[in-house]
Amino acid sequence: MLDQQLYERLTNAVARNGDVDIAVSPEKRIITLTGKVPTRGEQIALEDTVGGLAEGFIVVNLVKVDPRLGNVGANMH
Repeated sequence: MLDQQLYERLTNAVARNGDVDIAVSPEKRIITLTGKVPTRGEQIALEDTVGGLAEGFIVVNLVKVDPRLGNVGANMH
């Protein structure tokens, strides 16, 4: 798979998961995830999703959990 295609698939897969950035190092076969998500479950699911799309790559998950992100819009009626 071309590097650009892989990057696009990964960014599309994580676009709905908080504020997450992806860095792909094809020559080292490493994908680094950074940013914030509202729950630990989403953090784990994000890593699992990326790992499933990029078999053979090491996924380094540096995403932080920030529960305040889950409250966005909670007070809106």
